[in-house]
Amino acid sequence: MSATAVATAPTSSATKAGWVCVVLGFLTFWIFGLGFVFFSVAVVCAVVAMRTNQVQRGLILLVSSLVSLAMCGVLFMFLVVGTVVGGIGAAAQKAQHSQQQKHLHSYP
Repeated sequence: MSATAVATAPTSSATKAGWVCVVLGFLTFWIFGLGFVFFSVAVVCAVVAMRTNQVQRGLILLVSSLVSLAMCGVLFMFLVVGTVVGGIGAAAQKAQHSQQQKHLHSYP
């Protein structure tokens, strides 16, 4: 098979479904991790695409879905850690402020 025949081969429904799942995974990742399901389906679609003689497109979809999953996981962890650290900082600042107010009111 020549390079032009591979380039002009129509995309299979597996690759189309895989890319739709990658997009849906990005959009729904923040809803209780629902994006994990879509990224998993995208990985399965990539394997199916590779099995139907679209190895290059399937491999691109596989790598893209795995990288997308990793990116969303890292972003989610940064948001969670940032929220926890921000909450702890706000609580510490509030406690310090109340201690200062208590200290000022104790001296007439």
